[in-house]
Amino acid sequence: MEIAIFLAIIVFLLYKLSTKNFGYWKKRKVPFLKPTPIFGNFYECLTFKKSIGEMLQDMYKQIPDKVFGIWVFNKPHVVIKDPELIKMVLVKDFQYFSDRTVAADEKADSISSNILFVLRNPEWKVIRKMMTPAFTSGKIKSMIPLMAEAGDEMVQYIEKRVNLPTVESKEICAKYATDVITSCAFGVQGRCFQKEDAKFRQVGKDMFEPNFTNGVRGISYFFLQELVYLLKIKFIPPNVSEYLKQIFWSTINLREKTQQKRNDVIDIILKLKQQGDIDGVKFDGDIAVAQAIQFFLAGFETTSSTMAFTLYELCLNKSIQTKLRSEIKSVLKKHDEITYEAIQSMKYLDKVVSETLRKYPVLPFLDRMCNADYKLPGTDIIIEKGTPVYIPMFGLHYDEKYWKDPQKYDPERFSDEEINKRHQYAYIPFGSGPHNCIGERFGLISTKLGLVNILNRFEVEKNADTPIPLKYSARSFVLASTIGLPMKFIDSNRRASFAA
Repeated sequence: MEIAIFLAIIVFLLYKLSTKNFGYWKKRKVPFLKPTPIFGNFYECLTFKKSIGEMLQDMYKQIPDKVFGIWVFNKPHVVIKDPELIKMVLVKDFQYFSDRTVAADEKADSISSNILFVLRNPEWKVIRKMMTPAFTSGKIKSMIPLMAEAGDEMVQYIEKRVNLPTVESKEICAKYATDVITSCAFGVQGRCFQKEDAKFRQVGKDMFEPNFTNGVRGISYFFLQELVYLLKIKFIPPNVSEYLKQIFWSTINLREKTQQKRNDVIDIILKLKQQGDIDGVKFDGDIAVAQAIQFFLAGFETTSSTMAFTLYELCLNKSIQTKLRSEIKSVLKKHDEITYEAIQSMKYLDKVVSETLRKYPVLPFLDRMCNADYKLPGTDIIIEKGTPVYIPMFGLHYDEKYWKDPQKYDPERFSDEEINKRHQYAYIPFGSGPHNCIGERFGLISTKLGLVNILNRFEVEKNADTPIPLKYSARSFVLASTIGLPMKFIDSNRRASFAA
């Protein structure tokens, strides 16, 4: 009896503790979704039943208001779904929302705490300013030859697999993305197409594979920062950061000895390192390593996922694939080779990639932390300091208010006429404002170059293994298919000769 009473008291106390803030949004007259004890509104996410993006999309559909409240455990969060208010948060009133919600323990994880994605103001602003020159059009243009090497190796790799009944396209795109990033960011060859057990490819898997460990890591960093500090959870797996750190410093030391120039990120980091103290920040040690690792992490997933999801849609929509291949061949005939200018002139390719990013944004939500009390314009709602803010990109990108038949893959949504009809902030695959994705241009160029290499030579077709419809992994904070993206690759040159 005493044990039963004791357990009842414990359960009662846990219930009261987990529900003590459940009146928060009602008191402030903010629409909200009814929470459940302990989990708040995040039960499906925290138990890996749904991905973060899908769960926020479901919430987006349930409440018609521009803004609504939710709870993660017992902590109030605000969700903003109106494009005009999103613009205020991301751009016009950025000073109130200059940090993400994620945070790393500086003492236990000095590398993760210094990558731009995690870094907070004012250090974030200084490092962002330092790294911006790495992503100018001129610098990216100079990296095209490095990307082209990876593209050539990818074509040779696919050539050996055109007769196979099924090929995993995501793995091919991941190998390509890894080789591009290792060359452009670390100044070394990843050799992912030459060695199936390439170390750099394993590093990418360890960081992004949708498994239980990475699922817990993602949930902890976005929603359970207290757990990050308590258990010393690292945003980047220790084996990943240690390996990349080792490669980084060996490359830096070699460059300093040989004075070799490669027009890559290492060149820029060396220049910053030599400048010493910049605006109170010394660009050296783990700060320097973190920027190269940030480049690897951001560029890898953006390029590999966008390429693979594009191939997936093209294998389901043959007329779009045919039109795109026709443009690619026509432009390359004029330019003789794949150049920066050739890629930029492919307007239909740009529409296709844009539509892929609408349906499959790499990070399907945006997060910001309110750092001072803020009154949402046009409302009576005050977002209090310390309140996390979420923008459900998946919800926006599939909202019928902005996209007719949103499940349909239609690149013509990105014609000039259609773009002008739509609110600018109904489409934000790379975020917007000062905290937008710094590698957007690099990611787009490397993605397009990879697709041009593939589609100039091969056709893709669906087969019995191609997942229709897609199911997303609940153990990944980036968008990922549960079973990959298998399809069949066909040599279009051989098919054309047979037809002739």
